[in-house]
Amino acid sequence: MADIRENLTLEIKQLNSELKRVERRLKSEAAPDSVTLNEFRHAVDNVRLTAWSVSELINAEHTKKNPDTVMAFLAAERLRRFDQMVRNLCGDMERQLVTFQTNGMHSLIDSVNMLQQRLTQRFSDRELQKYKIKDAS
Repeated sequence: MADIRENLTLEIKQLNSELKRVERRLKSEAAPDSVTLNEFRHAVDNVRLTAWSVSELINAEHTKKNPDTVMAFLAAERLRRFDQMVRNLCGDMERQLVTFQTNGMHSLIDSVNMLQQRLTQRFSDRELQKYKIKDAS
């Protein structure tokens, strides 16, 4: 177990150095391929969120907090970020920066449909009516 932890620690240190090098290049060189850059941004954001979650769980362990409390906090933070992104996306749609043909739109529609299904499965009609969420089917 200690070897695995040390290997991961070393890998994180190496990756940190590599990310700093890539950041310097992004600031000083011609822009890379936009698709590749977007994939990179997505990967970095996912790693950042995962690292933050693990950090919060480690802090909870050290301070003897209930991990479920930390997980609830992280879920609330995801909801806050999602709300912010939805509002930004709505603004983009109003400015016609996003159309049905925009890359990722079909995946977004699938995700929104899945969210709608989960909301209606998880919460009662009365709870959802307070927020004007109606079953789209």
